[in-house]
Amino acid sequence: MASEEESFAVLVHHRGSIKRKTRSGVKFTDKNPLYIVVNRTTSYDDLVRAVLMKLGLEGAKRIKKFFYRIPVTILHDTVKYDCLTIGSDEDLQVMFLCRRQFPEVRTPELLAKLVDVVSSSGGSNRNTANVATAAGSSSMAAVASSSVPVYEPAAQLVASPSFAVDLNDGVRDEV
Repeated sequence: MASEEESFAVLVHHRGSIKRKTRSGVKFTDKNPLYIVVNRTTSYDDLVRAVLMKLGLEGAKRIKKFFYRIPVTILHDTVKYDCLTIGSDEDLQVMFLCRRQFPEVRTPELLAKLVDVVSSSGGSNRNTANVATAAGSSSMAAVASSSVPVYEPAAQLVASPSFAVDLNDGVRDEV
């Protein structure tokens, strides 16, 4: 088990964007980032699982890649950053190495690029919650974890072929 000195917090932006050409080089924007505790033995897959679990998006979203706000120079009290894509264990080791080389940067920052999980049929698994359709409406907004509304179409009733055969058995006008 790792000692507390080896563990540290990472700030993970998950709804933000990357701003380039700022005074500090690269900046991540997000109104509600989260913290994940990692250590030198944390793998890329462990980090992905921890972020998705903390967001409650396991099975609904996947992380395509992380962007790391990597410190490149420190002049006086100003840190300049660039952006590095993290997509493997080897890339993640760069963050741990930078943590040792730049102790002035207390909290490493990542931006997680989230995408919908695609099912084997090709459709996306955006919302797994059951939504009741209001009487008389053709569709109703479904509860979703992202800021984009998801609509569930009204149910369409279709008779089975075997039932249709029974209908054609002399009772056409009553149906």
